[in-house]
Order: sequence, then structure tokens, then C-alpha cells
Amino acid sequence: MTLSDGLSKPPSDTAARRESLGRIADLLDRNGIDLDEVGQVKRVSLYQSLTKNDEGEAEVHDLVAIQLAPSWSDGPTWPVVQPAAPTVINPRPSTATKKAVKTTVILPDPQIGYRRLASGEMIACHDERAIAVALQIASDVNPDVIVNLGDTLDFPEWSSKFLVLPEFVLTTQPTLDAAHTFLAEQRAIAPNAEIHLLGGNHDHRLGMAIARNAMAALRLTRANQPDTWPILSLPFLLRLDELAVNYVGAYPAGRIQLTNGGNRTTPLFAVHGEKLDVAKVARTERQSFVQGHIHRIAYHSETYEFRGEPETVIAFSPGCLCRIDGAVPSTKSGTYDDGRPYRRHENWQQGLSIVTELPSGEWTAETVPINDGRAIFRDSVYEA
Repeated sequence: MTLSDGLSKPPSDTAARRESLGRIADLLDRNGIDLDEVGQVKRVSLYQSLTKNDEGEAEVHDLVAIQLAPSWSDGPTWPVVQPAAPTVINPRPSTATKKAVKTTVILPDPQIGYRRLASGEMIACHDERAIAVALQIASDVNPDVIVNLGDTLDFPEWSSKFLVLPEFVLTTQPTLDAAHTFLAEQRAIAPNAEIHLLGGNHDHRLGMAIARNAMAALRLTRANQPDTWPILSLPFLLRLDELAVNYVGAYPAGRIQLTNGGNRTTPLFAVHGEKLDVAKVARTERQSFVQGHIHRIAYHSETYEFRGEPETVIAFSPGCLCRIDGAVPSTKSGTYDDGRPYRRHENWQQGLSIVTELPSGEWTAETVPINDGRAIFRDSVYEA
């Protein structure tokens, strides 16, 4: 805005300047402008005008023009809502360390076995699709160690717990053949790996039945080879020596140490298991275990104080690789009159585990569920 006023003479002294400022204040007041609303004086212009008085004589007037800017011309005094200031992202270097590691693949409870119907049809107890997916993952992992957690064979023909039905008769030989193939496939995908086979309660059925019915045959070996496997033992029947597979029997005591432990976590052992609750195993043993037997994916950890320091115990189960739809004889399964299993889904889950161990003994475990012949592991999908 610009305000103008005439000054009769230039303000040459202090009194005159005060008079001029007072007139400017009067000028602001006459125009309804509050002095507090004046932000800054943007321009001051001095000029003259000529007029005639009543007597017709010329008079010279000194004029001043003042251009003012209101206090709000530079924007409001409160913050304005606007987009956030751009953020400069500096990627943080990873703190992960890459070291030589040992990788162990753990395969649980396939319970390989069959029902032979009167028509000759063979119905498998094991899930061939779940086994295929597990072996695909194992192949990609390129393991240093493979551990079969037990119950590799179902052996319903030798059961003393369940009634031996006609469809279980004459299924032992195809069961042994399929189990040998399963182990041979493991050796094919991991030619330099250690492969271990734990004995489980179902694997134990054959030896127990022989002991009950023909005890003298249980420890028989080939002639003049007393240091070889007994001819009715699993290592001999499955030809484990030819596959370089280490057998750990002595169920339920047999176990394999997989890691040394470190960073306040106890060493990890593999067992088939006899308890159906991994938490009970952790609390009873105060030692880390991976176990089969329960056919469910489970994980439990507890931390104890030992000599003033925390120590963590982990117990977990990868589930199973057998069928979970009633094909495996169990306390909840049923059979039609023609020998076919009744379709009933058990509270079981299929999967496998991968254990990674650092040179220090520190380890971690990943469990990969398998659902309907399909699994997701890291950044890949596996299907049978």
C-alpha cells in the first residue's frame, strides 16, 4: 500500500523529524492501519508539487510517499502442512558374517510300507509326493549330513500292537525294496555326505517279532562272518554298507550328536523319540533334541540358569513323510471290508528340517512344512 502526505518543509532537524513521524502515525490511523500490522517499509519517495494560494501566488510543497508491507505478507506465523522432507537413505552394511558352515538335512518318519489288496493293488503307507519334495529340497541344500529320524519302515506285517490284517501279509519285501531305493536316492543327491539312519519303534518291530517267535534266528550271521550284520537285521536287509549309511539302532536310547552348541545354546542331538511332547523332552533332558515319532511339526525352547549363565534348550520335530489321510495303521485309523483304509486325516503334519552349524558350534534350525505335495523353502516353490 502507498500512503502520501504533504510536508510543508523538509524535516531538517530532530523536532521536524518527530513531527513528520507523528504525521505518518496520524496518516496510518486515518486509514485504519494498525502499526502492529506493518511488517516493513518497502519504499519511501520524495517529490514536490506546485499549487496557487488564494492570492494567486505559487507555493511549493514537499511530498513523501511511503510504501508499506503488511506483517503477514511473508506468510503465516504458524506451520504450514506440507509433504515430509525427503529422507536420504544410506544403506547399512550387513552385520551378517559368511563362514564355512555345516548343513544337515533331517528327514522324519516316512513309514515306508504297503497294504496288498486281494486284487493285487498295493496301497502305500508312505507319501511318495512328500518324499519327492523333501529330496528336491535336500538336493538344493547340498547337505554335509543327512539324518533319517527313524520309522523309515512301517512293518505292519510284524506289529504286535495292531491286529495283522490279511492286506498286510507279504508286504515286507516290497517295503525293504522301497526303503533301499529311498536311501539310494539320498546317496545320489549327496554323494559325499554322511548319511545316518536311526532306528524307530516301527523299525524295531521286525527284530521284536523274531525274538518272540524265533529267538535263535535273531543274531544269525552269514557263515564264517561273525563280525557282519545279522542277516535279519535292518542294516543287512537294506544293504546299508553298500550305500555307506551309518545305522544307529538301540531304540529308544540311540542318538546322534549333530552340533556342538554355542552362544548359550546346548548341543543338538537327533533321536527318534518315545515321548509325544517335545516340551517334555526339553524339560526332562535339559538338552537340545530333534525328534521324530510324534508326526507333528513342533518347536519348544526353554532357558535355564547354569552356573550363573543362561543356557537355552531347544526341542523340535519336523513332522513326518508318511501319509496323513488314514493310510498308516494307527489307533484312529479304520479299514473297509475290502481292506482299503478309511480316509480320515490325522493330526499330523509333513515336513523336514535343515540345521546350519557354524564352526563355533552355534546352530540354527529351519523347518519346512510340506502340504499336499508342495513346499515353500526360502525363495523357491517345490512340487512333486
